[in-house]
Amino acid sequence: MTESNIFCASKEYDDENSFQQKRYRAFNKEVGKERYEAILNLIKYDILKDLTLDLDKNLWKDEWEKVTNEQWKRLSEIPEYDGDVVEMVVGFKPDITDDKTAEAIEVLKKAGYKIIKELR
Repeated sequence: MTESNIFCASKEYDDENSFQQKRYRAFNKEVGKERYEAILNLIKYDILKDLTLDLDKNLWKDEWEKVTNEQWKRLSEIPEYDGDVVEMVVGFKPDITDDKTAEAIEVLKKAGYKIIKELR
């Protein structure tokens, strides 16, 4: 059977997050077909529209570095978003600060301040 998944990952072969059942999921949560399509369209045609992504086949690897802080922040505002799942999918914890905050952090770092920030 096949599944439709957006930002889904599993550490185990056959656990509750494995991909052996026909269902629609986003961020490892079952969302139903209608919500899945809404999330897919939001990501593909709005938030990440400028990137070359094939969300249906998860062919994203070369594009992650191009995602801006603002785009990560917008993704994090999707109600189903789960930062731990996203980290498993992309291989790093995305920075969800907005671009102005990121610029301010860089200014402070250059001035010699150590920045400690907590991301969800």
